Amino acid sequence: MNFSLTDVECIKLANGLKVLVRPDRSIPIVTTMLWYQVGSRSEEPGSTGVSHFLEHMMFKGTKRLAKGAIDQLTTWNGGFNNAFTGRDYTVYYFSFASDRWWSALEIEADRMVNALLESEEFELEKQVILEEMRMAMDDPWESMRQTVDFRAFGDHPYRNPIIGQLDDVSDLTLDTLIKHYDRYYVPNNATLVIVGDVDVDEALKRIDKTLGSLPSTPIVNPGRRLQPERRPERIEIANPSAVTRVLVAIPAPAIDNSQLSNMQLIDRILSEGKLSRLHLRMVENEQLASLATSDIEETMDPYHVFIRLELEKGVKPELAVRCVLDELKKLCEEEPDEAELRKAKNQCVSQFLNDLETTFDQSFQLGLWETLSHWEGLNEYIEGLESVSASQLCQTAAKYCDPEKAVVCVAVPDSN
Repeated sequence: MNFSLTDVECIKLANGLKVLVRPDRSIPIVTTMLWYQVGSRSEEPGSTGVSHFLEHMMFKGTKRLAKGAIDQLTTWNGGFNNAFTGRDYTVYYFSFASDRWWSALEIEADRMVNALLESEEFELEKQVILEEMRMAMDDPWESMRQTVDFRAFGDHPYRNPIIGQLDDVSDLTLDTLIKHYDRYYVPNNATLVIVGDVDVDEALKRIDKTLGSLPSTPIVNPGRRLQPERRPERIEIANPSAVTRVLVAIPAPAIDNSQLSNMQLIDRILSEGKLSRLHLRMVENEQLASLATSDIEETMDPYHVFIRLELEKGVKPELAVRCVLDELKKLCEEEPDEAELRKAKNQCVSQFLNDLETTFDQSFQLGLWETLSHWEGLNEYIEGLESVSASQLCQTAAKYCDPEKAVVCVAVPDSN
């Protein structure tokens, strides 16, 4: 299958801001997405959570826009906006009708240099974030995931939750937040993505006029390559529910590793649909679990494939873990047949195309790939996926799915 995300104009402004523009005339909507290459991965020990905290503070107003004005302007113009923080990035986005989309440029240019980071709002927002952290830990999967990351990654910053460690956020100072803003919120550390009903030449002129004069600042490269030191672990924690849960984490390659697509195929073989290996064995045949699923994400450095199980009442966790590790071992030793491989490829291609359906989806994928690697990787994805053979998949499994490399966390019901 030939695929190409065509008509993407890619330039770099004089101040270092990367700009990607893709016209999509299907509907009169324009999505504007600004990606800063800073997330929890860039944080220093003792200041975890500062990237996420700063994301919240960027809606508190600027020297020109009062608190709440960003949301008011968005609403008055019939659009929507939001933001999110990841391990490798922080992202701000707007979607507007195509006759007023440049309002987003004016807002982003303003808060890149004029954000009001004031003491009173900082302390109020800290309490909001601390409560958000406590609520997150009520989710048993989030608690298990944070435990696995912390125990598995040694000194690599992926060990810390994106929202931060509770003590670090509690002790975070406004001065640290401002230094983080000054260091990373600069045009030469950002990628602006515009997708929608735009004229490319006009859009580039507006972008250069609005953001092209913003000052750049030398930064310590947050894109440095880091190799996590994985530590295989067996962990047991208390679970404040009646369900026993198992989380198994196996290594996954970084986004710019050619074997990422192989591991995405393995993820599908393991758990996509009722005919997947884990569902058939754990749920249908042996009735050990009511849920057996897995997921993988794109990251700048190697991360995990997570396998999740919710066990049926009375099932010993050791038995369930043994079955999962047995399935991983089979992947390492036995090539999948052509029908199973074809199904996994079809599932990956379908998901890939679905992820490019809207202007928001396209902006997200273009920004993600450009921030973590290079956006042209999107045009290489399907061809690379289709070229994977059963023997290559088995070789990849042998490298990443070795049961000895797995981190296993079991959450047992708390007797209290």
